Amino acid sequence: MKHLILVQLFTAAILFAVSVGAYAAGPTHAALRDKLLNMAASDQEVRQLARKGDFSRWTAVDDANRSRLKQIVAQLGWPTVAMVGQDGATAAWLIAQHADRDQAFQREVLALMEPLVRQGQASGTNFAYLYDRTHYPQRFGTQGSCVSRTEWQPFEIEDIARVDERRSALGLPPLAEYAKLFKEGCANPHMSLHSASHPKRTVAIPQ
Repeated sequence: MKHLILVQLFTAAILFAVSVGAYAAGPTHAALRDKLLNMAASDQEVRQLARKGDFSRWTAVDDANRSRLKQIVAQLGWPTVAMVGQDGATAAWLIAQHADRDQAFQREVLALMEPLVRQGQASGTNFAYLYDRTHYPQRFGTQGSCVSRTEWQPFEIEDIARVDERRSALGLPPLAEYAKLFKEGCANPHMSLHSASHPKRTVAIPQ
């Protein structure tokens, strides 16, 4: 469990940090935005503790956040950019991305996000991450594992020869460039390396 979580720790942190700065004034649900940002802050807090080997609050925080988000979605639908700003929408996605104990809910969110991406009301990049989180083989190469202290590899990818084409369409950098973001994370001694017993296999990035 710790291995599956830690291999994706740095990805979510990078995405959330970038998106927080993109908030446009005037969301229609400002109080909801604040709530989502607070939930995302608690999500990131326990993950920072995990970098130091402390997993004591991780599950409880994720479960509480998932429960709150499910209530929000049931009442209001998926939080859009117009409703909660770009940063609030990203915060909602972050909670769903980490709701691995309820994959049915993750797939529900994915279905809600897909038409919103076309409308500019949800992030295509976030959609790609959640799609890969819930599918194997994945489509965009966002999910993977450290195979050594200096190398990260993606889990198996459908039609891998065209992965960079699909990534570009949703605003993601080339896969080889993306893999370099994990160099620091893989060097962390608390980061477990990929093992032969893992249910998903990693693949080399095409050169």
